[in-house]
Amino acid sequence: MAAPKLADIAKRAGVSIAAVSIALNNRDTKRVSEAKRNEIRKIAEELNYVPNELAKALAERRTRLLGLMVPLRDPIFFNHFIAQMLSGIQTTLMRRGYNLLLYSPSGKPGRSTRDQILESRFTDGLIFVNTRFCSVRNIAETIQELDAAKIKFAMINSYYGHAPVNYVGVDDPAIGEAAVNYLVQGKHRRIAFLSGSGKLPTHIHLLQGIRRAMTAHGLELPTERIGCSEYDEVTAFTILDRWFANKRTAPTAIFCADDQLLMHLYDYVEIRGKKIPEDVAVLGRGNAGLMSLLRPRPTAFHIPTFEMGEVAAEILIDSIEKPEQKRQRVLLASQLHPGDTA
Repeated sequence: MAAPKLADIAKRAGVSIAAVSIALNNRDTKRVSEAKRNEIRKIAEELNYVPNELAKALAERRTRLLGLMVPLRDPIFFNHFIAQMLSGIQTTLMRRGYNLLLYSPSGKPGRSTRDQILESRFTDGLIFVNTRFCSVRNIAETIQELDAAKIKFAMINSYYGHAPVNYVGVDDPAIGEAAVNYLVQGKHRRIAFLSGSGKLPTHIHLLQGIRRAMTAHGLELPTERIGCSEYDEVTAFTILDRWFANKRTAPTAIFCADDQLLMHLYDYVEIRGKKIPEDVAVLGRGNAGLMSLLRPRPTAFHIPTFEMGEVAAEILIDSIEKPEQKRQRVLLASQLHPGDTA
């Protein structure tokens, strides 16, 4: 049996095909009476009418396709942070009737990224996720290139500039400050900060909050208790060995900037025969899904990655469908989950 068409609905309703199209695509239109709109929708439901999305997209001059760019060297589905964010994006897209096109940049800023930005003109908009391969300069250049190409976009994670962009993230200075406050309440005064790279926006802003809180408590964070491993486990072990070489100056608590660093710290503690929190308290910042697998269960600030994806997709689609809408910057709250490590 052939699928029902607009003409079938129009014939039963005694109206033109144009009237049916208007009634089904614009619920609040005044061009078709409310009574007739209700009748048309009822007939469409009885016939199990499913709109032709391709025809609809052509009529609206839209593809109903969004691009996603995640600069990572490894496949993105191996990354828990990105996987949860993708789930949030997909949830919104399914509800709003859009599909997703994945781009696969190498993780190195440069020509390949710019080419894919230009390719994204074939989509209605682009979601760009800042990763640890994106420096402050990379992010600023990406925004300039997207704006110059007149591509609608939403950015997720680690943007602290002042350009008016659609952005969803968390307040990292506030997280850094809250981390110190929590550890000081636990009577810790020698606090260390284990991070990935000192050039990353997240590191810079977490450190701002950490220093602000340390100063408020009359404490200092000496340079030697800030460790940047460049996400290399051997380097992380070297930093930790240096911190624990002298018991009198060793940190009593370590704040980890993200999941991978926390995993390195757990490996270190196991290999060196130490215990958490007996030998050192640990406070993390990262993905709830991954942290739930660790034992002892980490005390951590859980970043709402699913919600970040969900909200960013919502904002982007709204900006596509309502061009007059102002760009939005949304900072989602992170939650401290008390575990067994601090």
